[in-house]
Amino acid sequence: MNNYFLSFCNRVKRKIIWEYRKEKYRKQESHQGVAQKFSQVTYYACGNAGDTVLSQCVRRTFEKAAQDAVGWNLIQVNKPVSSSTVLSINKTKALVIGGGGLFLPDTNGNEISGWQWAVSEEQLRNIDIPVVVYSVGYNYFKGQEPGELFKKNLVALCEKASFVGLRNHGSVHAVRALLPECLAEKVVFQPCTTTLIRKLYGAQIPQKCRTERIAFNLAFDREERRYGCHKEEICTAVARAAKVLEERGYKIVLVYHCAIDIQMKLYMEKCAVKFEEVSLSSAFPIEVYQFYNGIDCVLGMRGHAQMIPFGLNCEIISLGTHDKMRWFLEDIDATDWYVDLNENPDTLTGKILEKFKTVHEDNGEKTRQRLLDAQERLWEITQSNMKQIMELLK
Repeated sequence: MNNYFLSFCNRVKRKIIWEYRKEKYRKQESHQGVAQKFSQVTYYACGNAGDTVLSQCVRRTFEKAAQDAVGWNLIQVNKPVSSSTVLSINKTKALVIGGGGLFLPDTNGNEISGWQWAVSEEQLRNIDIPVVVYSVGYNYFKGQEPGELFKKNLVALCEKASFVGLRNHGSVHAVRALLPECLAEKVVFQPCTTTLIRKLYGAQIPQKCRTERIAFNLAFDREERRYGCHKEEICTAVARAAKVLEERGYKIVLVYHCAIDIQMKLYMEKCAVKFEEVSLSSAFPIEVYQFYNGIDCVLGMRGHAQMIPFGLNCEIISLGTHDKMRWFLEDIDATDWYVDLNENPDTLTGKILEKFKTVHEDNGEKTRQRLLDAQERLWEITQSNMKQIMELLK
């Protein structure tokens, strides 16, 4: 009983500290006192490092383009939408929805919109300022199909929005297929702003140095959709690859973007891997940047365990269980950096090691140059889109 009570008290303490830090961060990011304000529907701080980082990167992109101070009315995407929410939005200059994989039915599942922001068609109609859908992803997993509620509300959203930018061409094609022809061409490619971190922050982030540190990230939400019936075989195969790299002299780091990612620790321990643990689930952006700036190559399953390192000029190898991983690589002409975890678990360890040798050991310099070239292309697209958005907001 005493151990249970102590554990309970520690959980309550951590939650109180997190809520305090989150509120302090919200106030900092809101830039209170600035006259020009935008609203942003987002996960401005949550238990997912990728969403927290992306939220800030979207704000920095708009601030950079505005060339002026911008304040923010931050609206957590999973909070109920009320008339007062709409009123607070209408007091600002524009509403930015995103970024993130917001087109997904089972995160903040609801019978109002069918996607993560539970905004009704009537509430959308009552928003009387420009609406910008920005750096959003179509994140349906294999086996999930969009229902009529989502399709209907997607049409309403795209009718309302002045700009609809999705973060990979795979999402663009999927969403266009759900829209009438008159709206489909309104949907364009807007890269995830996490891929542009060095462009957005410049000298605020130190120059990258080689460290021989290799990070692994695996995801365990919706594990039946990610792994099918081969979770044990897949995770063990990845851990065996990490063990071989450790024996070659690399420093292995197991990184958690969400608390649930800690499940991979068991497989690393079973394979006797010597590794460092780093949890970023409650980290704020600067902490995430500092971590990845000290990593040479990231083998990641979560989208932002690839896009954030990419934005910080880390080499990446995508451990694919979701279409969005391949979609991102297609957009940067780097599908050869992809490993399909569900293809054949029996040969997976060898495939990961072969990919690592090709990407990092044999062609490291070429990989880094390809990364920089792709980042430049994504930046040019982003600047072009932002020029259009700023014209719409005049």
